[in-house]
Amino acid sequence: CFNSEAASYSPRGIGGGGALASYAISPYSKLRFVGTDMGTLFRSVDGGKDWTPVNQAQAKFGSDLTLATEIGFSSDGKTVFFSDQGAEPKRSLNEGVNWSPIVIPLREHERILYFKGSPSDARLIFCGTTDGLTISRNLGDSWTRATKPNGSARGTIELKIKGKNLIFHATDHEVLVSSDAGKTFQTWFSPPDTSIRAFTGGSDAKNTTLALIDTDGENACAWAKRAGDANAEQKENTLKDCGSVWTETFSDLPESGKFTKTKKEGGRFIRMAENDSQTLYVTGGDWVRQYGSKVWVSKDAGAHFALVMQVYDWDQHPYTPWPADKLEYSAVGTDVGWDDNAPTSFAINAKNSSEVGSTGYYFLHTSDDRGDHWKAPFTSFADSGARTKGKRWKSTGLEVSSVLKLKFHPKNPKLAYASLADLGGLVTEDGGNSFRISKAKYNTNYDYAFDPEKPDFAFTASGSRHDFPLNTSAPLHEEGGIFSTENRGKTWKRLTPENEAFNRQFLTIAYDPIHQIVYGGTEGGGVAVGQNRGKNWSWLNTGFPAGDQVIPQIEIDPKDGTPYALLTGNAPELLNFEDTGIYKLESAGKPNAHWKLLRGEVVRPNGVEENIHLWQFPSSFAIDFSDASRKTFWLTDIENKGAWLATGGWKSTDGGNTWKRMVQSTHATSVTIDPKDPKIVIVAGLYDVTGKWGNGGALVSKNSGATFERNTKLPLIANLFHVTPDPNSPSNGFFLFFGGGMLYGPLISPQ
Repeated sequence: CFNSEAASYSPRGIGGGGALASYAISPYSKLRFVGTDMGTLFRSVDGGKDWTPVNQAQAKFGSDLTLATEIGFSSDGKTVFFSDQGAEPKRSLNEGVNWSPIVIPLREHERILYFKGSPSDARLIFCGTTDGLTISRNLGDSWTRATKPNGSARGTIELKIKGKNLIFHATDHEVLVSSDAGKTFQTWFSPPDTSIRAFTGGSDAKNTTLALIDTDGENACAWAKRAGDANAEQKENTLKDCGSVWTETFSDLPESGKFTKTKKEGGRFIRMAENDSQTLYVTGGDWVRQYGSKVWVSKDAGAHFALVMQVYDWDQHPYTPWPADKLEYSAVGTDVGWDDNAPTSFAINAKNSSEVGSTGYYFLHTSDDRGDHWKAPFTSFADSGARTKGKRWKSTGLEVSSVLKLKFHPKNPKLAYASLADLGGLVTEDGGNSFRISKAKYNTNYDYAFDPEKPDFAFTASGSRHDFPLNTSAPLHEEGGIFSTENRGKTWKRLTPENEAFNRQFLTIAYDPIHQIVYGGTEGGGVAVGQNRGKNWSWLNTGFPAGDQVIPQIEIDPKDGTPYALLTGNAPELLNFEDTGIYKLESAGKPNAHWKLLRGEVVRPNGVEENIHLWQFPSSFAIDFSDASRKTFWLTDIENKGAWLATGGWKSTDGGNTWKRMVQSTHATSVTIDPKDPKIVIVAGLYDVTGKWGNGGALVSKNSGATFERNTKLPLIANLFHVTPDPNSPSNGFFLFFGGGMLYGPLISPQ
């Protein structure tokens, strides 16, 4: 189930599919957080079983995971602290439902690294930075910089030792201690001839243990130099992201620290629960042979360590992932691969050392039994038997994938195919309740087409570079092709020749079942035509302007098989702005077939200056095929090359002779006409949630475009990409997001 604050919309997909960081475990409740590199901070109130996105207008998550911060919890159980990319600190007073900015006095170029709450005083909060330590004694209302700790913070922990609350804080060069709640600090320990990478500690009735990782990777990870299958850069990265583990255990507080350097190497993270002096976790770093995904646990304060995780084991022959009886496999792992290495975050429950979690560039893995078994809480198995390739999955709401299109079979509304960046694509056979991964060959299955009379058959347009149309700066000549399946995406066969002419990125595909012709639109090569259901291929670009022809969409008139194609800007130069728009193929199927531009007058919107070129980069179009005259068209375009506020959703009611903008949308990626009710039109696109620039999100019209209003009930609003009405439920639809998976719910914003 989806959490109550977003009950109108539920997640759909397979779960995961991208990079995550800042996993956080509240020691006072079932509250959990994790962020993704696609802009969203996710929240769970049931220990990670279900996830909902935090309002992006209140708290966003940056794409650079090297700048991701650790979320902190006050011991009041309600107050949470977060900072995006080390800046713009936020506080929530209601467990992360709502967030407000707070002011922390940072120096120039100083970044926040983590927040840490005091277990003994709910109002006492520590904020470690790249240049010191700031402290709040009033639950974050105001902050004061501590005078003694200087240098980049490496960890702060409050421990109860012999009835006294002590604050231990590590910088990059020393460990300090405070006995007065952080008002003053004294140097406790300075490691000789090295620096401190990470620091932790735990205390119980018997003992206290402090532990750190130094920066002496030259010695700690000397084994990397002998890795024959690693290059010089990989070896160097290993040495930089490695060090030796040091520990100190005592029952009575000594006057100064007496850490002992162990033979154990460590990478990015070392973690202990504050109430356990014996359990110690160490992770790898950016190491060769995916060794960085390793997690070790010690149950005797660092005297001995056991390996409890290695995502992909390069020392096995053949190479294998961590055993299935110890790790819940996911669709991403089984169908795409286990290419994860250095953890981006590693969290421990400060009150329960059995509970930990680790994120990477593909996975979130959690354990509640000290690493003996690991769960994959971003996905839910929806099939029978073993978790193997080709099985069905459901999302728990934690979605990082970019879903570009979702198309239902015209005669089987339970069967649909989705386009996914990186993962290829998805197939559902139960109307979108569960999905399995289906990849033709290349990075992205951009589009799909069907033969209405063959329910198991489908075409796909595939390309090797994802993110079109949001990434327009890469070369136009990438690899790709047209593929077909006869078993609902379980296997695919290439249809286009694998030669220099046709091995290129295809962005769209359409099939004319009347004449059995396949049309494929490319990024730079125009339209390829496959006669006899794709057996014989040639190019059909007569009527298009000269130069690179980027075709992101082709649609077929179901009445007579007439194709319509969208010609967009020849990025990155965008010099063909006078020729962009919807083209109709005249004399289709005949030797003199040619493309005709359906672009008469494009009426300049009020306020758009004359020197701004219109339609520089169209992104999608829609035709009202319920109108027998075929004269109602819609088109969207994306702001580029100084076309400030000149883009949006455009409509023609006279077959393309006249176009008027009906709604301004800054980065409109698609337009949808509801086939059940053509008065409902949805313009979807990216949205600056701060409200500082432009317009976007899900802009919905119930009156054929006369007026639009934004759907404000969607829990994700910044990165909407497309909307697909559900043929099984006329009032609902699938909302597809760039980096946010899919949500399912009402097409029109619920009241």
